[in-house]
Amino acid sequence: MYSSKLLAVAFGLLTVLTTAAPTSPNPALMSKDWSHVFTPENFLASTVEPGSSMASILIPGMADDPNVPQIRGELRNRCPFTVWARLSIAATSSGPTHEPCDYAGETEMVEVKSGGRYKAPFPAELNQCGHVIKVAYHAADLRVYQIEYSADGHDGRMWYNLSAEDGAPFQDVERYLGGRGPTCPFVHCAPGQWGKDPVHGCDWPIQPLCDTLGSVVAVLCGRR
Repeated sequence: MYSSKLLAVAFGLLTVLTTAAPTSPNPALMSKDWSHVFTPENFLASTVEPGSSMASILIPGMADDPNVPQIRGELRNRCPFTVWARLSIAATSSGPTHEPCDYAGETEMVEVKSGGRYKAPFPAELNQCGHVIKVAYHAADLRVYQIEYSADGHDGRMWYNLSAEDGAPFQDVERYLGGRGPTCPFVHCAPGQWGKDPVHGCDWPIQPLCDTLGSVVAVLCGRR
């Protein structure tokens, strides 16, 4: 009798678990390292041109090494319409020293025509100063889509992500973000896909970490 009741309860619980709709996790409880959600295809099928690889190791003075590749953000507009972009740099580093960031603040909006590219005017340094490329349909738009990236000179790695925190004006088109190099996973968003859900979303807090320092390339309306 008891075994049959336990079996019924177990079956009911299994039904709930297998039919429950996916829910967005609490971002406050999530790690910023989402490498574990990326399959091998995310690493090997990147359409961004490969670059020179650099191992993730402790290198004193890496920030002052002239041989370290520049970390510069880039936006490629493959849409049939014009977009606008600007660069925003944090006032202080998120590292333990909280040092002031060079060129802090925002640049002016720049028109990026169909087929054109926007390259960040200042490279990200190995000091955990966050860089953000903000993209909008019009120069005066307050709702902007964000391409965020930064790097740490202590471990030689960089991180990057797409963010809809300040708006999702391009959720109806394909979006792509990746770093150059074989160790860099990429984020691919199909039209209509956005948000924080780790299964159905593709924006922050999904955030790759990469052992290869170099350009961070985002593409609107395509993957190249």
